Amino acid sequence: MALWRGGPVSDVSLRQLEYLRAIARLGSVTAAARELFVSQSAVSTALTDLESTLGVTLFVRSTKGMRLTASGKRALSVADSVRAEIEQLRESAHREREEIEGDLTIGCYATIAPILLPRVIAEFSDRHPRVRLSFVESSHDALLHDLLDSRIDLAITYHYELASVRPPTGVTTQWLRSDPPYALTPVDGPLGSKNRPTLADLAEEPLILFDLPPGGDYFLGLFARAGLTPNVRFRTTSFEMVRALVARGLGYALLTQRTVLERSYEDLPYATKELDLRSEGLGIEIMRLAGRTPVRRVQAFIDVCRESVV
Repeated sequence: MALWRGGPVSDVSLRQLEYLRAIARLGSVTAAARELFVSQSAVSTALTDLESTLGVTLFVRSTKGMRLTASGKRALSVADSVRAEIEQLRESAHREREEIEGDLTIGCYATIAPILLPRVIAEFSDRHPRVRLSFVESSHDALLHDLLDSRIDLAITYHYELASVRPPTGVTTQWLRSDPPYALTPVDGPLGSKNRPTLADLAEEPLILFDLPPGGDYFLGLFARAGLTPNVRFRTTSFEMVRALVARGLGYALLTQRTVLERSYEDLPYATKELDLRSEGLGIEIMRLAGRTPVRRVQAFIDVCRESVV
């Protein structure tokens, strides 16, 4: 451990590392103590002892909260790795019973979640009932941020190749499938007679843009690469709002995920049309932190995804 200038590494306790992780995640000793159900003084003392042992300052204190120093970020990475190794050790102790257990939190891009996640969750829960599974739905950047901060164990999202999307670093990905974009149109309207509309056919019509980042950039990019500028009438981050507005005849939309029933919440119909478009589609992938062997429950969820999401 050449990174540290202080005392022996054996003086570092698992409790200190857990307190470090909590302070880094929540931004204050007070919040960490509240979450861990211990006194504020216990957390503060543990942090002081840890900094003394390591010989470095882990946090910058200010009125706005506590921010990790460069040394703190390295210490947090080590703490996360230690926690993962302990989880591996804990699971190996249960292998004689051949049961997978523990907590597992999955993050999923909001439009993928209601289409793909229910059957994966059902199958996984049936196979591994002792795993306490939870999930969150969010945007691409929020999922990546939560994964890197260890708030979630896996992220299911799209593979975007856009200037507005930072390339993921510190993660490894596995491809699940690719979905081409398609058009939702009112059942009555100028696009009704087009079986496979082109982007040029769509560009002049009012567009209901699905704009949950970076989805809007992806759909606008399809037009931009064709030298076209769409007529954006409304923007929404809601998958269901897109369908509802199209069903009301207020414009068309582009999506990649499909529902079985082509009706809105108001029970109004809309039409779906394949696009006359050369596109390999938008890939769906599952991301996890790089450099760590996934614990068994994480790998088991990945396996179910690869079997179910086809």
